[in-house]
Amino acid sequence: MHPHPSDESCPRCGSAAALAPKLLLIDEAWVAMPGKDPRMAYAADLRVDDVLPSHLREAPLQQFVEGCYCRSCGTGFVSEQALKAERRRY
Repeated sequence: MHPHPSDESCPRCGSAAALAPKLLLIDEAWVAMPGKDPRMAYAADLRVDDVLPSHLREAPLQQFVEGCYCRSCGTGFVSEQALKAERRRY
């Protein structure tokens, strides 16, 4: 998979020195089904379908993505480069 970029910094505290690579569990891809509330598509922080296919593992392990963990503030995150354009924040 893809290691975190060396120029990455924590989106919460801005620290780059306290980052460590981390395997993160994200929500499954959204699949509309009868009786399923469509508002739930927006309830997750990050779903499999928000991540570029090149950064996903083979089925059934797509929910495990390479990310970073900030030891300074305790935040886990996926690099912006791994996300589809519509999910990028900066």
